[in-house]
Amino acid sequence: MGETNETPRSRRGTGRAERWFLLTGRRSLVAVVLLAGIGGLFAVAGLLGLATVTTPSRVLWFLNGTVNGLLTLVPISVGVNQIVLSHELGSIQDLYERRREIGEFRKRVERRADERVSSPRASEFFRTLLNAVSETATAFRDECEQDGELGDEIESYVRSVVAEAERTSDELAAEEYSMLDTLLTVLAYDDSMQFYETRRIRNGLDADLSAETVAKLNEIEEQFTEIDAARQYLKTVVVERQLARLSRLLVYTGIPSVAVAALGIFTYRDIAGLTLYHAAMVSIAGSLVVFSLVPLAVLSAYILRVATIARRTAAFGPFVPASKVGSDDD
Repeated sequence: MGETNETPRSRRGTGRAERWFLLTGRRSLVAVVLLAGIGGLFAVAGLLGLATVTTPSRVLWFLNGTVNGLLTLVPISVGVNQIVLSHELGSIQDLYERRREIGEFRKRVERRADERVSSPRASEFFRTLLNAVSETATAFRDECEQDGELGDEIESYVRSVVAEAERTSDELAAEEYSMLDTLLTVLAYDDSMQFYETRRIRNGLDADLSAETVAKLNEIEEQFTEIDAARQYLKTVVVERQLARLSRLLVYTGIPSVAVAALGIFTYRDIAGLTLYHAAMVSIAGSLVVFSLVPLAVLSAYILRVATIARRTAAFGPFVPASKVGSDDD
C-alpha cells in the first residue's frame, strides 16, 4: 500500500511535523528519524564521557539484554498475524454473509447516489458519498424555499454541509489516492457536528416543514451514517494492511539485528582492547546500539500510526471528540 502525501485540508488542527511523524510520513523514514535521534543522543553522551564505551561489560550487558528482547519478536509477529487473520478467517457462511453485507451496502449507496455502478477505488467511492450529501443538502434548501422556511440558520447549515463535502471531495479528486491516503483525508471530514446539527434542525423545525423536506433531512442523516460506516470499514482494511506489513518487517529487521548484536557480544571485548581513538569507540558502540534497536524503531513507527488512526476514529457519530470543538485534549 502506498504512502501518503499531505494535503492542506488534512493538516487542519495538527502541526505539520507532528502529523507527518504520526500519520502521513513513510514509516521507514519515521523509523530512521527515531534511530537517528537515539544514535545522536548516544554519540553526544559518549563524546562527553557520560556513556562509558571503553568498559566492555556495560556494552555486553546491553547487547545481551537486547538479544533477549529481539528473540521475542517471533511471538510478537505471530500475535500481530493472529490479529489480522482473526478478521480474515471464518466459516464459509460467515465469509458469505460478510461479503453479501458489503455488496448490499454498496448497492444502497448506488441507489441513493443515483449511480449504476460505484467505483471499487476507495477515493472514488467516498467521492460518490460526499457528492450525494452535497446534492441532498442542496435539495433540502430548495424544499425549504418552497416551504417558506429558509432562514439564516438553515442557509448557514446547508452552506456548511455543502462546503465541507465539496472540499473533501476535491481533495480526493486531486490525485491518485491509495486507501491510506483516502482514510487520512476522510478522517478530517467533520461530519460529527453536522450530524448533530441535522438532528437539531429536524427536531426543532419538524412541525413547520413539509414531509418532503423532513425526508431530505432524514436522508442527509442516513448519508452521514453511511460515510461513517464506510470510513470505519476502510479503517479496518488499512489497519489490517499496516499490521501485516509490520509483522513482515519485524522478521526482516529482527534477524539482522540479532546477528549484529550477537557479533558485538563476541567481538566487543577484543575491540575495546585495541588502541583506538575515543571517537572511534563511540562510533562502534553507537552503531551496535542503533542497529540492534532497528526492530523497535519499526514497531514504534507503525504503532504510532495505527494508534493515532484508532484514536481519531473512536468517537465519530454519537460523540464528538473534543478536538472537533476547539480542544486537542481528547
